[in-house]
Amino acid sequence: MSSVTTVELRLVPSLKILKLVSTLHILPLAALPFAMQPGPAMWALIAAFAGSWFWLRRHPAFGFGKTALVRLTWHEGDSWTIHQADGVQHSATLRGDSTRHPQGLILRYALKDGGTRTRVIAGDEADAESLRRLQARLSVWRPPQTK
Repeated sequence: MSSVTTVELRLVPSLKILKLVSTLHILPLAALPFAMQPGPAMWALIAAFAGSWFWLRRHPAFGFGKTALVRLTWHEGDSWTIHQADGVQHSATLRGDSTRHPQGLILRYALKDGGTRTRVIAGDEADAESLRRLQARLSVWRPPQTK
């Protein structure tokens, strides 16, 4: 059964998410002059939007930077091997707070040696067949029960 086979994804940064993040910052900035009077409060909001955009546009969860997850391997028995862009490899388990949605995935991993990693997948990061296999296996996956 394909739901218990190993699934491997080689991921690239998501341009779809980068466009979405940019749009979600540009639209409020464009509406700002219509919503408030010019002054220090408006400049503070502009600075906050700019800071947010600079931080998110290269976030590892979207595939950018040294700690971005670039390869995910889901083995039989629900164990994962995740590879960062800087070559570091971790054994991990998929957390129950990971999210499946028709528009994308938010995969959250608990590392065996402590810590977490997150990868957002919008559909343009890997080949269609690998993403289909991942979605199929996720459709029957049940998160581990915590006590």
